Amino acid sequence: MALQKPEDRETGASKSPGTSLIRTCIVFVTLMAVMHALVWRYSLEGKILWGSSTVRVVSNLLSVVGVDNASTSNTITMRYGKWLVLPECTGLNAVILFASFVFAYSSSIKAKLLAIFTGIPLILAANITRLVALGLVTEHYSKYANIFHDYVWETIFLFYIIALWGIWIQKVVNCEKELAISS
Repeated sequence: MALQKPEDRETGASKSPGTSLIRTCIVFVTLMAVMHALVWRYSLEGKILWGSSTVRVVSNLLSVVGVDNASTSNTITMRYGKWLVLPECTGLNAVILFASFVFAYSSSIKAKLLAIFTGIPLILAANITRLVALGLVTEHYSKYANIFHDYVWETIFLFYIIALWGIWIQKVVNCEKELAISS
């Protein structure tokens, strides 16, 4: 048995390259699967988390910007369209994606909580903005509403979530690591 010098001992990180990435990916996929399974289970009971509140907020904001509409607990009816607000419309999938990114990434609990408590409200606000913008497109350019919904906002939203995650890593996680190294 060979004795190790103190500088040769592992510092907690794996010496094999890629192990950390594999662990992060496994945690990410597991979190996504578990959270989506919970949403699916909840949806089977006919419940849509944040559904009615999303409808109320969007309906009120559409009225403010001049789009006549009527709403029920999970629908918004406008002159040129009727929306059935599904779980995907509430921003819940985006929140799950972001939270999975954050919890899978190696950082302190404090950094993760900061990301969650700032990122989720930003995602939900962006989702409301997305729906109000979609309502304006539906009202004024109804023939483009499906393209706007299915492609434009899906792409923008995905980039937005990745940008939030990247900003969190750069501004919080990396700064935290630099402070730990300098102390």
